[in-house]
Amino acid sequence: MRVVLARERLVSVGIDPRLLREPPETVAEVVAGEIDAALRDRPADDEDVPRVEPLALARELRAVRAELDARMARVRASIQASAAGLREEAEVPGDVPTLDFGELFDPLVEVLETIGGVPVEDLRGESGGPVSAVCAPGPRLVSLRVTPRAMGGGSRELGERVAGAVNAALDDLAAGLLRRREEAGAEQIMARVAELRELGVLRMQAYVQEMTGMMAGIRPRA
Repeated sequence: MRVVLARERLVSVGIDPRLLREPPETVAEVVAGEIDAALRDRPADDEDVPRVEPLALARELRAVRAELDARMARVRASIQASAAGLREEAEVPGDVPTLDFGELFDPLVEVLETIGGVPVEDLRGESGGPVSAVCAPGPRLVSLRVTPRAMGGGSRELGERVAGAVNAALDDLAAGLLRRREEAGAEQIMARVAELRELGVLRMQAYVQEMTGMMAGIRPRA
């Protein structure tokens, strides 16, 4: 057998014509085993991108926030050191403004973690017909059923039927995953992104104003 995958979908399933001498149950078991192994052993760069994994994106955003916080701390420390050096000759306002990135990132991260935490282990995607399949998250091929009628057209036709049935089950699984995540609040993501963009602009404007006010407050000592 030869199974060809692309982006977690079956491109083709090549079945040895000699396998068709076996009962349908045996054919289904052998073919299912090969397909499931191909799904499990697919290369890492064959992941179904651009699908967004909520928990992975939440981790990325947390890392970005941590880096921005660290940079802001360094900038603030540098400004404080400069201000301390000026205080012998000038009056310098005591507070150095800072920019809180938590309020920018945390609401979106919370939504992503809520969506990513939705249990999906029980989800199943199914297809029907002369060849039917059941898929589970992973993705994995849980079961494959082949009827005697499906074997009547030869190995090439059977391979096409198998690929079509498994792909239909994978599509059904993806639709179920999307529905479950939407129920958990996936529709909030775009709204949160819009809020993040608007809030970011407002907070940056406020930070610039605070810094301008601080600089304007520096006065030479009499």
